[in-house]
Amino acid sequence: MKKQIYREILMQQFNNMMDSKFYIEDVFVETQNEKLEIPNADKNKIMHTLEENLKQKNDFLNSEDYNNFQQLLVISLITINFSNDDPFFRHITMVVKAIRKAIKKRLTQEIIDLQTKQEFKIQQSSLFRIYYQDINIGFITSTQQIKSTAFIFVNKNIFNEFVNKRMSIEQKDQQVRLTLYFFDINIQKEQQIQQDFKNQFLRNNKFKNEFIVLNEEIDQQKQTTTYHVYKPMDDQIYFVKRIQLFNIPLDVTFQDIFNTKSSIQDFFKIQEARTLQRISHPNIIRLYEWWLEIRNYQLFLYTQIEYCIYPGYISQSKNLLSYSYFYMNPMPQEQKSKLINEILCQIISGLECLQKKQIVHGDLKPESIMVTKSITGDIQVMLADLNHSYSCYQDLQKLQTKDYMEYKQQCLYALGVLLMHLILTFPGEPTLRNNYVTKFQNYDIDDSLSEFDKWAQKSVKNKHKEFSFFLYKRYMELAKSLLKKQQFHELHEVRTFIQNNKQFDHLLV
Repeated sequence: MKKQIYREILMQQFNNMMDSKFYIEDVFVETQNEKLEIPNADKNKIMHTLEENLKQKNDFLNSEDYNNFQQLLVISLITINFSNDDPFFRHITMVVKAIRKAIKKRLTQEIIDLQTKQEFKIQQSSLFRIYYQDINIGFITSTQQIKSTAFIFVNKNIFNEFVNKRMSIEQKDQQVRLTLYFFDINIQKEQQIQQDFKNQFLRNNKFKNEFIVLNEEIDQQKQTTTYHVYKPMDDQIYFVKRIQLFNIPLDVTFQDIFNTKSSIQDFFKIQEARTLQRISHPNIIRLYEWWLEIRNYQLFLYTQIEYCIYPGYISQSKNLLSYSYFYMNPMPQEQKSKLINEILCQIISGLECLQKKQIVHGDLKPESIMVTKSITGDIQVMLADLNHSYSCYQDLQKLQTKDYMEYKQQCLYALGVLLMHLILTFPGEPTLRNNYVTKFQNYDIDDSLSEFDKWAQKSVKNKHKEFSFFLYKRYMELAKSLLKKQQFHELHEVRTFIQNNKQFDHLLV
């Protein structure tokens, strides 16, 4: 019964959210190496601890002291190696200690002059309060990353010092990292404007009312903004992309949006979103919802997309380029070769699904392929950047044979570039990395591999100690065949070749 009441209180608190711009104005990062003391999994001890903690919370809520505090919402993303020892309470305890450490560091460095741990311990109960009952632990559905939402009480005098702040706590000895976001929850929703039936596709203030922005990235070239968001309604993390539409009038009608045959690129973007929302494939990033909003007399397309990163301790890689650099470069040959096969087959599977849906990929590259872990803990890659990289056609069969053959050749060429990056990813800007591909196309195979080994020795610090391009010569020959468009004409031919890689020596003579 208490648990049900608590859940109802949480939902009420969530429903009271929303208002201001959730923009992180300040980033404060701190590394802590103290070992976390995690209580053992003794259920009786845990229940006793929770009961004592609940009593302390009730005493606090009924005290005069309570009036000096305000509540903050703390959203934590946790990267940790999984364990079997009562993970729920273990992670709750971890979150409490991480929040305490983050608050202590900010207080002692920037706000209050506390010289010793003892001074902090004496004053902390008058500065903030954290209770186990106010912490919820769960998984982000699209990754194996653990997430927590916690409500904490902070003294009103220091409350504003934490609002919209992001802090990191790291436990290197246990390979644990927590990224904590602090938000004011005492805010109001934007008033919804009544809309007629014909304009229901316009959703005024939907983004502001339903999501809390954890972070944002602006792409000036593509004129888009990607938001890393938390959605209180379902307690999940997503990406939301916002694309400005320049050539559609603000008084656009329902019929215009859903029935238009216009060639204006803005209409193509909307049609792409409608199509991609209906696709469900393990190697294509999922688009959950799309809608239009008018803000400041400008029209925007919003797409709610699956949150997808590789939740590794070394690097929170979010695309194939960074994953291959941080995780694949150091791998020994046998392990890397198996992974290359798996990744290429998954990419081809996703591309074939898009082709069946009459969607053509126009910008296949490592940066537009996301990496995560499947529910079995295996690697999973997903084709992404769908709103920018794809062009929808009414019927692929009606395309001129020349154009369609050119598209397929571009696809095979892109796979060749991807393969080279998987073998060894060089650091640096895309232009510099493209020189690697250009030189490979124009050089003799042995000469280029010798040259690349020299480059790798000089530029790549995290490669395997026994790495040489000559160990991957058969893969490099496959890459050259794809780049030169010599041996393969269809995606399924490449997949069959990779799956039969035991015959590499015979097929690539």
